[in-house]
Amino acid sequence: MMDIQGGSRAPGAPRAYYCSLVIPTKNGGELFKRVVAGLQRQTRWKDVEFIIVDSGSDDDTIETARAAGATCFTIPPAEFNHGATRDFAVAQTSTDRIVLSVQDAVPYDDHMIESLVAALDEDNVAGVYARQIPQPDADVLVARNLNSHFTARLKREVRSLKSAKAFDAMTPVEKYTLCNFDNVCSAMRKSAWEKDKFGRINFGEDIDWAERVLKRGYKIVYEPAAAVIHSHDRPLSYEYKRTYVCHVKLYQQYMLELTPTLWKAFTSWLTWTLSDMGYVAREEPRWGEKIAMLVKTPALNYYRAKACYQAIRDEKAGTVKTVRGV
Repeated sequence: MMDIQGGSRAPGAPRAYYCSLVIPTKNGGELFKRVVAGLQRQTRWKDVEFIIVDSGSDDDTIETARAAGATCFTIPPAEFNHGATRDFAVAQTSTDRIVLSVQDAVPYDDHMIESLVAALDEDNVAGVYARQIPQPDADVLVARNLNSHFTARLKREVRSLKSAKAFDAMTPVEKYTLCNFDNVCSAMRKSAWEKDKFGRINFGEDIDWAERVLKRGYKIVYEPAAAVIHSHDRPLSYEYKRTYVCHVKLYQQYMLELTPTLWKAFTSWLTWTLSDMGYVAREEPRWGEKIAMLVKTPALNYYRAKACYQAIRDEKAGTVKTVRGV
């Protein structure tokens, strides 16, 4: 059970909001201030119920949120969980339209919330998720990788499932594609969440939830008209940890394995590295940045390939490691 503090609301009659916005926070810094400023420019902001759950900020994150009208709850850092923390926050909301985002996803325009929430009013839609655009200062590989991901497509998509048997007949990649959903910026019906909460899930609570609501007969929408600016240039240690937990989850949920053997891990490393170095050589115009990225790329792909392989090996052996800070 979470040790929750704070969260008192102003006295008075309950207010009828357009939607509720939930953001987990911890030391959001200057970027969170940009996020909040972008949120406050939203066309429907005055009708948005804003809730954060903070897990140990020692900067001015909570003050920034409160200044924007947020109801703020705090939990000890060790109690943060991607699924359970969001479940707690959603349970505090007073509307059926719930927007979920993160502290470093900057709204792309003033209509992001409105564009996202509008899809929830379509027939039988349980969830909708937004497009992600790289930060202006993202390096060329980060930008390329994000722009080739599910969350960068320009074409709107509505997904549904005919039956659980149809899902069972799919390949692992087909299952993953069908269930793609991203809580970096998403919205969902609280009424659908009440039937299928995220649960205590350390990573990948969004795709886990999407599979369950699809199996209930709901629809999932990808809405590129709603967009946020969101990307990361992470250190090698973080890339290893994130890749590890990601591929543990993908194997657990879909039996998806990219590097099942050491040979496959090696060939994947080689293929990724040659492709990335060629791309950097062609696309990065700054010589200093180009040299630094060419040096970094083999090591980065080594850690990614190693994490992919180790994740599957550990999951099959029942020795999955606990990874924190991801």
